[in-house]
Amino acid sequence: MTTVTPYVMVESAQPFVDFLKTAFDADIAKVVPLPTDPQRVIHAEARIGDGLLFFADAGPDGGQCQKFPVEPAHIQMWVTVPDADDAYTRAVNSGATPVMPVAAQDTGSRMGGFMAFGALWWVND
Repeated sequence: MTTVTPYVMVESAQPFVDFLKTAFDADIAKVVPLPTDPQRVIHAEARIGDGLLFFADAGPDGGQCQKFPVEPAHIQMWVTVPDADDAYTRAVNSGATPVMPVAAQDTGSRMGGFMAFGALWWVND
């Protein structure tokens, strides 16, 4: 069996953890702190529904390896949720920047988008 797991490098893992928990009810596991700075994370895993997302503070030594883009987003995350309106509202209320309000799609699903942590996030139900 072959799988792919997104690995997101963020500027600060703790606000990212809070965002994932608030927006998607994520379960955070395997948080490995940087030995020289326990406030920084060198590896962590978030379970969102049946999906898995790896993340860490940018740079293996806790240093910033590159600046994060604002536009266009170099990473897009597609998240299927039970209620796109609810997930969108929770994400925006937790600090995400609205990009596209949740709206009906030709496929019969509902989808909306927002920017958070250097990525464009799409929620759909």
